[in-house]
Amino acid sequence: GLLECRRCRYLRTARAYCQIVEALLAVLILVCSSVSYGSTGGYTGLPSLGGIYYYQYGGAYSGFSGADGEKAQQLDQRFYLLKLPIARAAMAVGGCLLVFSCVLILVGVLQLPWHFPAWLLLECILDIVIAIGMVPALYYFFHFLLGVYNSSVCKEREQLYHSKGYQGFRCSLHGAEIAAGLSGCIAVMAYLLSAGLAVRGYRAADNLKQKPVQL
Repeated sequence: GLLECRRCRYLRTARAYCQIVEALLAVLILVCSSVSYGSTGGYTGLPSLGGIYYYQYGGAYSGFSGADGEKAQQLDQRFYLLKLPIARAAMAVGGCLLVFSCVLILVGVLQLPWHFPAWLLLECILDIVIAIGMVPALYYFFHFLLGVYNSSVCKEREQLYHSKGYQGFRCSLHGAEIAAGLSGCIAVMAYLLSAGLAVRGYRAADNLKQKPVQL
């Protein structure tokens, strides 16, 4: 099949599988983080959005009018701006991890580690650095979000919507943010495993280089 060619055989190795998993996790982090970034916030009302607005939220904001509508809009925009920095940071991290994983896969397919075994040691160091760096990054991610949800803006926004009978605006982590955090935790383990596989690959390549006759 496609993976039987000489270069593509790398994609059947444990290192390649691990790097593909890392790329998929990076995509999950990027997508889940974009959920917070993509929400523009702001109350606009049913007339301007029609059926899309109705089906997205399960009903019209018929309880909002006048000052309440303006207050809801202001709170939505302030809440959105509070979450925006961490959403952008998480998207940047996910994008960088995706590029890094794709580069490693490409390097493996091109068989650069075989010609330069020292590359595997560099790859191991980078994997360890990323895995270690992800730990404080995850802590900051959740710490920042919890700070936003505990803010007076979020509490006031929740109370305002709750007073009109809407229950989807609670000050708590939502599914996409939890999924992004869990993906990051799994990525830490994947990068540590990848570092170990890189060391094993270096030893194997070094032994083969020293025994060309057996090769």
